[in-house]
Amino acid sequence: MKRNKAFSFLTAAFLGASLSVIPGGLTAKAASGYCTVNNIRYYYDTETGQARISGYYGSGGALTIPSTVVIPSLNEEVSVTKISHGAFHNAPLTSVTIPASITYVDQEAFRHCTAMTSLTILGATEITPNSFTDCTALAHVQLSDSSWTSSRYTYPAFNNCPALYDVNGKQALQYVTDSSGVRKPVINPAIETAVRNHFSRSVNVGFVNDYCTDLCKYIVKTETDSDPDQPGSGWMNDALKARQLHDWLVRHCEYEDKLNGETNNDPENHMASSVFLSYAINVRGDGVGETVCDGFAKAYTMLLSTAGIESYHIGHSFHAWNLVKIDGKFYHVDVTNDNSYAGANPPQDKTHYTYFLKKSLHGGNIVQNHPTDHPLLMVYNNDVNDEIANCPETYSDANGDGILDYDFDLDGTAGGTDYWEDMLARQMLCGQQQWNFGYNTDINGKLSEVLYRLHQQHHGFWG
Repeated sequence: MKRNKAFSFLTAAFLGASLSVIPGGLTAKAASGYCTVNNIRYYYDTETGQARISGYYGSGGALTIPSTVVIPSLNEEVSVTKISHGAFHNAPLTSVTIPASITYVDQEAFRHCTAMTSLTILGATEITPNSFTDCTALAHVQLSDSSWTSSRYTYPAFNNCPALYDVNGKQALQYVTDSSGVRKPVINPAIETAVRNHFSRSVNVGFVNDYCTDLCKYIVKTETDSDPDQPGSGWMNDALKARQLHDWLVRHCEYEDKLNGETNNDPENHMASSVFLSYAINVRGDGVGETVCDGFAKAYTMLLSTAGIESYHIGHSFHAWNLVKIDGKFYHVDVTNDNSYAGANPPQDKTHYTYFLKKSLHGGNIVQNHPTDHPLLMVYNNDVNDEIANCPETYSDANGDGILDYDFDLDGTAGGTDYWEDMLARQMLCGQQQWNFGYNTDINGKLSEVLYRLHQQHHGFWG
């Protein structure tokens, strides 16, 4: 027996072939080669005892990938450990189960499998970019906690999967009612590991898109007292709305801390969803996420767009911020550099406004960017490159509270434009019993506290 096997290997080497038929019916066996078993094409290596899937020729349906395969030519079993680039690309699969033996799924392995509705990954499997891109019918995934999408690449594994809402047998997107009776979207805490491992860089994945959209609506509604589904509702002017949304980001997201091997260049920090998903899974604590300037700028664009305020993502090669239109004028806003959360009380004192509504910021070759990784980034799509350096003035805010100077009734018009209304409001704030504010110092320096109290009562100064 040993002599026959040695003779076979010598014959194969002599012939220079991986598999050949010898006269007399003997078969020569090489250490590696290709074979097709049950419509799956394998590249195998009997010396290592491993095989990888390189192609598929079946008619579709449900597919359970085997953990081992028997090489039909002298009958040896090898372990199936990898799936090659594009192996199942465009295959008409309705469901796929990947066994624990698979350690690596290469790029585009299941791309454009538009019939696939469910996917199960059982082991400690590394998934690479675009592995499941354009699986537009994919609605259910079961992902082991030990599986992960590689962070070595920019692109996500799950890209353009708009039907995906069920993760690990749970509805990924849920809704709760907050203490004020407002409906709030949340990511199901039972799938936090799966979200962290696989969906932090997702683009056009059903539950991620809807979560970000609905969370922006919730934030706008609770921070600005206006309903995004009812344009024109609420009492705050656009400048106050921009301030409140700026403050929400500062309170609920911190700059990338670069711990555990993380870097500023990690792709998840540059996605539209980066702030909102990291906030959802409490990356930096209870209700606090993390990102970098790109994520801050995208999130701010999304919030402002939800509030009906024109905003654009701008920057240069190493920083990003926003160009925001308030009352017909453009201003620069850099939430990243205003991000100085200090845990102060009341909440409006947790930030500063050094980079809020300015006529210019940072200098250099600043250009408009055109991110497309969430629909809210594309609500306003004008070319504003000529406006970047054409911001005529900084918002009038000498005391740095983010509120227009001497606008005592907080209606967005400067003192002098509605002088009598502002003076009456000033008198009321300085002692009239119904307000019980009793200010007798520089009232302009107290407007942020006035705004906070009015916001708590959900109405403007005049009711």
